[in-house]
Amino acid sequence: MNIFIGNLSKTVTADDLRRAFAGYGTVVNAIVMKDSASGKPLGCAQVQVEPAVAGKEAIVDLDFAPLKGQPIHTRECVPRDKRDRRARALSYRGTERRRAERRRLKG
Repeated sequence: MNIFIGNLSKTVTADDLRRAFAGYGTVVNAIVMKDSASGKPLGCAQVQVEPAVAGKEAIVDLDFAPLKGQPIHTRECVPRDKRDRRARALSYRGTERRRAERRRLKG
């Protein structure tokens, strides 16, 4: 089961996450998300725990638990279909938007 962890401190590493989730089954993978341009951590991570029952128990027990002095938020990581991501990004099409020629110009 993939678990999304949010509200992470900037100093949390993958090893810290492995230690935090070690008591809830086998930690298969732990990834701290980073900005591709700057390499700085984004404050969220993903941990894969097996079996799924242990993952659900970890979500309940570790939600709002402190990790490096900051409470973390946990939930199940559900992958979205590529079409869902695209539809969400283009949801503004139903609203009226000003066209370039109708924008106010200062001056």
